[in-house]
Amino acid sequence: MISNKYKKHDLYVYELSPTILDSLRLLYFDNNLNQVSKPVQEKEEFAIPSDEQSINALKTKDVSTILHCNVCQINFDDRALQKLHYQTDFHTLNLKRNLKNLPIITVEDFERDRGRQESSKEKSSSEPDSDLNLIDEMEEDSSASDKDDETNDIYEESVRDISHRLEDLSTNEEDTILISHLNTKSAHIYFQSSLLPETEIFGIYKSLFDKTTISNPYETLKLWNTGSSEVGAISALFMVGGGHFAGAIVSHQRVNVGGNAKKQDVNFQEQAVLFLEHKTFHRYTTRRKQGGSQSAMDNAKGKANSAGSTLRRYNEAALKIDIENLLKDWEPYLAKCENIFLRARSAQDRRVFVESTCIKKEDPRLKNFPFTTSRPTVAELRRAWCELTYLKRLSKPEPLMTKVPLTENTSKKRQAQKEPVSTPQSKEEKHTEELISLLKKGRAPLLIAYLRKNKLDVNFHLEPESQYISTPSLLHYASQNGLKQMVMILLSNMKADPCIKNNIGRTAWDMTKDKKVKQAFQISRYNLGEKFTNWEESHIDRAVSREEVDKLNEEEENLAKQETSDIMKKELEAAKERQMKEKEAKRGVGRKLEPGAISIEQNLNSLTDEQRRRFMREQRARAAEARLQNNKGK
Repeated sequence: MISNKYKKHDLYVYELSPTILDSLRLLYFDNNLNQVSKPVQEKEEFAIPSDEQSINALKTKDVSTILHCNVCQINFDDRALQKLHYQTDFHTLNLKRNLKNLPIITVEDFERDRGRQESSKEKSSSEPDSDLNLIDEMEEDSSASDKDDETNDIYEESVRDISHRLEDLSTNEEDTILISHLNTKSAHIYFQSSLLPETEIFGIYKSLFDKTTISNPYETLKLWNTGSSEVGAISALFMVGGGHFAGAIVSHQRVNVGGNAKKQDVNFQEQAVLFLEHKTFHRYTTRRKQGGSQSAMDNAKGKANSAGSTLRRYNEAALKIDIENLLKDWEPYLAKCENIFLRARSAQDRRVFVESTCIKKEDPRLKNFPFTTSRPTVAELRRAWCELTYLKRLSKPEPLMTKVPLTENTSKKRQAQKEPVSTPQSKEEKHTEELISLLKKGRAPLLIAYLRKNKLDVNFHLEPESQYISTPSLLHYASQNGLKQMVMILLSNMKADPCIKNNIGRTAWDMTKDKKVKQAFQISRYNLGEKFTNWEESHIDRAVSREEVDKLNEEEENLAKQETSDIMKKELEAAKERQMKEKEAKRGVGRKLEPGAISIEQNLNSLTDEQRRRFMREQRARAAEARLQNNKGK
C-alpha cells in the first residue's frame, strides 16, 4: 500500500526524512487552477543554497558597489542617474514584461520603435504632439549637468507610445496567464509525491515562509532539513481573547517520544512539541452570555456603573499589564524568533502586542494563524503548532470553471430558451381569463358589467376546453372551488342554467361536497321556484328557505355544543374517579369527620392565652351554676 511508506509523525516539515523530501515535487498552477509544467526561466537571485560551501560563500561575499538594474540589465555611474531610470517608462515597460515572463526590451529596440512611431505621427500631423512638447520642456528645465542631457534621449518617451505598446501586449491571452505555485486559491502550497496516489497531494502552509523563501519553497524545505539552518531555531505563539491569554516559545526541534505511553487526549505529535517557555493568564473581562469585552460595551452603550463592570475594567487593564510584562521578559527570545504567530479577536487585543513592546506593527515575522483556533490554552498552542508544521494530505484541487465566450448562435439559442413559446390567445380565452379572475375575487357587480359590455351569456363556455374540461361554465367553476356567495348570485340573480353537464355528465351540484355550497343551491331553488327549470335534471335537493337553513344550522351548532359539554363532563368525572382511586391506593380508605371527634384539647391549642383564660372562666362559671341548681333541687 502507498500509505504504509510513511507515518504521520514523519511529516514534520523541520525533520522530513530523505525519502519523503526527495519524493516531493512542487506543483504550479495558472489563474484557473489548471496544473501546468514548471516555468522555464528560473531566477538565480531568489535561489536558496543547499550546501554549506555556498552558504559560507554568501556570508563572506563582499557587498557589491555597482549600481545596476536587475530588470533592464543596465549599469549606472551614480545614484541620481539610477533613481531617474526607475521613474522612466522604459523601466516600467520592462518590469511589466518581466512579471509576464516576457523577454526584456533593449535600449536600441526601444529607441527604434519610438523613432518609427514619431515618424508616423509627423506624417499624419504637422503639429507636434503636446505630450512630446511637454517632455522637451522638462528636458530644458532639468538640464543641470552633461550626464542628464546624455541620458534623457534614451529614457523619454511619449505616454501614447507606452499605452499603445501595452495594448499590444494585452491582446495576447497567453501572455496574461500567470503561472505560479502560489495560485492555489488556499492557504497551502501544494507538492506532488510518489508516496501518495495520483488524486492526492501534500500541502504546507504559506505562512511558514517569508517574502524571500516563499519564492522557492522546495529549496527552503531542503535547507530546513539538511542541518544548514540554525540549530536553535524558535518561533513564538500567542493567543488572546475573552480575557484568556496563552503564549509560548516553541523550538523547531522535537522531543523524542519513542517510549512515551499513548494518551487518550494528546497524540504523539503534540507530545513531541518542545516549549522553551509558556504562560497563560485568565481574567474575568467578559460578562457571561453577553459577548464582547467591557471596553467594547462602554464604547457602544456608554459606561456602566455596576460592580461587575468595574471589576471587568480592572481585569482588562491588569491583563494588558501582564502581557506587556511577559513580552518584556521574553524579549531575548522574541529577537531570535523566525515566526511570531498571533491570534487576536479584536484590534484592541492586537494593539497590546504592537504598542510599547519589542514587536513592531510592520514586523514581517508577525503572522496570523491560517486556521480557526479555540480558547487560548497551552493544549491549544500545541495543537496549533502541529497543525502549522506538519504536511497535510489533501485532495488535488479541481480546475475552476472558465466562462466560454458566447457566439451569435449560442446567444440566440439561449434567448430562444429563455423566451417562453407564446401562442396568440383567442377572444374566448381572453374573456375566460377575465371572468375567472372576477369570479375568484367575488366581484359580482364587475362580473355582471363585463358580461353586459361584451354581450356574453351567463352560461358562457370557458376556453380553452382542455383546461376547463370538468368546469365548462362559471357555475361549475364556482361550485368546484367552494365559492358559496357566487353560486347564489349566478343562480338567483343572473339566472344561470344548473342543468348544464360536463363531459362526464356531472352538473354544477355534483361538483361540490361542501355542505354550505349545497345549501346555497337549495336556497336558490327556493328563490327561483319550481317552474324555473327541471330541477330533477340538475340533481339539486329539495328547496329550502334561508330561515330554515339558519334554523337548521343553529340546531346543529347547539347539538354539537351539547355533545361537546357532555363529553367534557364525562372526562371530568372519569378524571375525578381516577384521582380518588390513586389516593386510596396511596393512603388507604379515609373516614368521615364527626362533630364530636375533635377534642377540647385540640380546640384549646388553637386559641391564644387570653382566649384560653376567658374560656376556662366560662367553663368554671357554668359548672358552679350547675352545682347550685343541683343543691336547690335537693
